[in-house]
Amino acid sequence: MYVDDGAWASKLALKDRAQGTATHLVAVVKAANIDAELPESLSETARQFSAMDHTMKTTRQNVLKLALLLRQVQDANFSVLDNLRVTDQAHESLQIPPPPLPPPSPPSTIPHRD
Repeated sequence: MYVDDGAWASKLALKDRAQGTATHLVAVVKAANIDAELPESLSETARQFSAMDHTMKTTRQNVLKLALLLRQVQDANFSVLDNLRVTDQAHESLQIPPPPLPPPSPPSTIPHRD
């Protein structure tokens, strides 16, 4: 069997060029699909950003409310502490003696059974 080297080389070159063209065509189709999906993905991103902006505002409002409540709790705690100090001072100023100790109990007169 006789093979012409020039024709064979040409055939291999054409095969390589066809493969390169197919690869390039696949890349073009993928790029076209991405371009077609781009406006939809941009609008979805914009919607998500709008939702995030609203969530951030709500979170900020909730943090401010929480800070106000914490200040109110702290004020109430300081008020209770002040009242306890006043109570201690009032108790000390009355100088009430401690209650007397109970008298010792007499020994038991009941006989024990063994």
